[in-house]
Amino acid sequence: MSHLLPYETIVKASEGDPEAVAAVLSHYAGYIRSCAKMDGQINTDMQEHIVGRLIESLLKFRFDR
Repeated sequence: MSHLLPYETIVKASEGDPEAVAAVLSHYAGYIRSCAKMDGQINTDMQEHIVGRLIESLLKFRFDR
């Protein structure tokens, strides 16, 4: 069973708090590396792309919907 990020961390990350964004990235680091593997090797371009999209999505996410 995976541990969930605290709600407050997600809210702060969506508001652009650097420490909260870092906590989210750290939480998902293993999953991101796994998704970025190609032929058994981590594709750093793909890893950076996934991280960028995650940050972009975090900053666009709204709780008031």
